[in-house]
Amino acid sequence: MGRMKLNAAEYYRKVYGGWLGKNIGGTLGAPVEGKMELLDLKFYPILPDGPLENDDLDLQLVWLHALEQYGARLTAKELGQEWLEHVFFPFDEYGYALTNLRRGLQAPISGWFNNPFNNCMGSPIRSEIWAMVAPGAPHVAAYYAYEDAIVDHAAGEGVYGEVFFAAIESAAFVISDRDQLIQIGLAFIPKECRTAIALQDLLKWHQADKTWLEARELILLHHGHPNFTDAPQNIAFTILGWLYGNDFEDSILKAVNCGYDTDCTAATLAAILGIIGGPESLPERWVKPVGDRVVVSPPIKGFPAPQDLDELTRRTMRMGREVLAVWDTPIDIVEDQPSYFGDLIQWVDEIQADGKADLDRNVRRDRFLLPQGTFDNSGLELLIDYGVDGPVIGSGANKQVKFILTNHSKELWEGKLKLTLPNGWTEIDERDFTLECEASLEWNVEVQTNETTSASNELSLHIARYHDDQIWHKETVHFILVTAARWSLRGPDQESAVEIDLPGNAINFSELLNTQQVGTYYASSNLFNPSTRTVLLIAATAAPVKLSLNGKLLFEDEHQTEFMPAYHRAVSSKSVEFVLEEGTHKLEIEAIKQTSEKLEVYILAIAASKTKTPGSFYSYTDILFT
Repeated sequence: MGRMKLNAAEYYRKVYGGWLGKNIGGTLGAPVEGKMELLDLKFYPILPDGPLENDDLDLQLVWLHALEQYGARLTAKELGQEWLEHVFFPFDEYGYALTNLRRGLQAPISGWFNNPFNNCMGSPIRSEIWAMVAPGAPHVAAYYAYEDAIVDHAAGEGVYGEVFFAAIESAAFVISDRDQLIQIGLAFIPKECRTAIALQDLLKWHQADKTWLEARELILLHHGHPNFTDAPQNIAFTILGWLYGNDFEDSILKAVNCGYDTDCTAATLAAILGIIGGPESLPERWVKPVGDRVVVSPPIKGFPAPQDLDELTRRTMRMGREVLAVWDTPIDIVEDQPSYFGDLIQWVDEIQADGKADLDRNVRRDRFLLPQGTFDNSGLELLIDYGVDGPVIGSGANKQVKFILTNHSKELWEGKLKLTLPNGWTEIDERDFTLECEASLEWNVEVQTNETTSASNELSLHIARYHDDQIWHKETVHFILVTAARWSLRGPDQESAVEIDLPGNAINFSELLNTQQVGTYYASSNLFNPSTRTVLLIAATAAPVKLSLNGKLLFEDEHQTEFMPAYHRAVSSKSVEFVLEEGTHKLEIEAIKQTSEKLEVYILAIAASKTKTPGSFYSYTDILFT
């Protein structure tokens, strides 16, 4: 196809309409978020002062700031840095990803490692910014959506949800046909993922003339999940509203009245409709109560947030012009000419043929382009493969790490590889290397720790380049190995315990002890706390559980409950907040397996509900289970 033209005033309309829709839907759905029954909302709650704060929009304001800070060559690495500097939400996957980022892990490992919430809605809700800076370029929007989502959802359905919505919203700057847009979104995600299967089923039920209520029940029957934030069911509810709605109001009300993650479903659908129709397509009765203000949640801070939708729209467009230029898209923003998109049938065919963002990245690997700071893969590419357990090592144990170095430059590289380890770890000999153009080498290293490993351990790979037998240049890449949690585990009728190193917070008794036997299971560890502080200690499990510290019972819950390993919404009867003295403490757990379901317990040491700064319910990353 030839070049396309997007009129600047039209671009403004669609971006403004998208942000306004986001505010409308988020404000409608936020007060009933988490209600899993069929709802009967007909309008907003009483709004004292404009729109309600909502993470659906909050995080995208941070991403706009990231684009302004780092430019159009933004990657997951820079987005992870933005999380650390500006986002202090403890919620579900946000909390786990922030824990990993604070340890020094980076995406995609930060979004995969020890994260039980990577299938959830935290990333699908923040797709609009990428579409708005890449109007008419779904492949670009999908790239950014993927880089964004892997920070806290790698290898999960949350990634597919964000890519799906970003592709739809980018294409909505060019076409308005609902069915075409849905197919474009589906073209960018794997057919076999749970999200795609749920959407294909929904389309089938809609074509079979099921009512929207029947479709909702079928979604829950075939794709429902006990966690209200699980992505496939909520993405299906979003599209349900679009398929069955007669107009803007009817559409967002049907989506929100499905229940579950209501602020997400209503906000995303309202944003899509706002992009398609612009602000004038949104009914005045829905626009007037929210106005044009931008409200930011208190845990989102440290950057210049836009004051209103006009400022947000203009800043978004400014970055959009840069993105379209850097990506060399065939789209021109024009001031004095009408929009022109050429042969739309050909355009849609090409988009669907291209499809697929790069969704196959190995989430157990770190990737570095060298020299560091470059974005074009035309020098050295370094992959660090940590194996099935990820970047974790036991105290006094061995760990296999694989380095894969590829030369993408136009000339030979010769030099030495040297690995610097923490004090007391077993030293490793240097390795000479010679790399022809486009050649690769693998260096398999066995790392051995001492017994005094800290919670996070920094290692450094030094790549020295030689010319004429002299060191010409050095690149140093730092990476982290997290210390495993060491537990003694025992099942029913087992006389002796087994000692196991676990990569994260989860104790999966059934898998680790290879038994499904009902009865009482036991776990014990030494909890090392480096300083006296208030701790929220959580044993997140559905099963009856008892937790003791230094022989003193902290809590006992004799009931089956919801399984909720979240920092901020743990089951209250399976958690306790108290002052934990500095030092090493004996932690003992008893959990009762009553059903055929697997027995799993997450042990979490979390900051108190009230903290000074940056916010409550963050993980203590320096506490060890040894």
